[in-house]
Amino acid sequence: MSKNQVCELLKIRYPIIQGAMTNVTDVGLVSAVSNAGGLGIYAPGIENIDLEYVRKQIRLIRAATPNSFGVNIMLASAFAAQLVDLVCEEKVPVVTTGAGNPAPYMAQFKQAGITVVPVVPSKEAAVKMQAIGVEMVIAEGMESGGYIGRISTMTLIPQVVDAVKIPVIAAGGIADGRGMAAVFMLGAQGIQMGTRFLTTKECAIPEHCKAALLNAQSKDAVVLGERIGVAARLRVLRTPITEEIQAYESQKDASDAVFNKSVADARGNPYEGGLDKVLLGTGQIVALVNDTDSVKTVIERISMQFNAIQEVPI
Repeated sequence: MSKNQVCELLKIRYPIIQGAMTNVTDVGLVSAVSNAGGLGIYAPGIENIDLEYVRKQIRLIRAATPNSFGVNIMLASAFAAQLVDLVCEEKVPVVTTGAGNPAPYMAQFKQAGITVVPVVPSKEAAVKMQAIGVEMVIAEGMESGGYIGRISTMTLIPQVVDAVKIPVIAAGGIADGRGMAAVFMLGAQGIQMGTRFLTTKECAIPEHCKAALLNAQSKDAVVLGERIGVAARLRVLRTPITEEIQAYESQKDASDAVFNKSVADARGNPYEGGLDKVLLGTGQIVALVNDTDSVKTVIERISMQFNAIQEVPI
């Protein structure tokens, strides 16, 4: 796959980005994606962040791959400013952002030579990001895992492509070369995938979680927060704890505070107690995830399938 704008700007071989997944994207997975020619993204999370641990992980990733990689910063985090300082000190090549506006930090990022790539849920957000000087955006449809917006990928991508002059990376509901070709036809120049990497050999989640993902269908990627009406809706794999939380949401006297605490508690201890208490961000495309191949195999297969579909390979 030859270079395109996303590849050129991010200094990667394939325009394939691994989505930031808290408690999932460790040194092994991030470096495997970068070593395979994509862009691995480390996700420190949003709460209870140990900054020195994050610094150590960044240095371990750098030691494990000579290639470009990134760090995700959730700007709603109380640790956001400290994380910005840290990634600038460590000269991380790429930062993806979510849950907020990176405008207050853009001068700092640029001075450190960091490429900033915000995740956006709408064309309006993409226009704002272009105005503050980012070099590209990730437009993420509601099919994705984790925190989701309100617009599907198929309708979001062409809206964003038409609204901005910078490259657009598509996310949400992509797991193979067909999905990649589809969003490229809509004007995207790259893809971001999270769910597809969850069952790879290098992903460190427990085997029982991988088995559940391999057996899951699209209906098993459920949304928390829909019934209670909170802004930060979360798409996760159906497990006993998600059913408990959804049952609570349906109660007339359900409160945002109790809901948010239940979600935070489950996310804080993601793999304790088997699947019973797991909140694992999972997109609807999980139905097409049916192997435990290596990251390298997954990326190369997607590239080959994409090139077989496209008249002019990229």
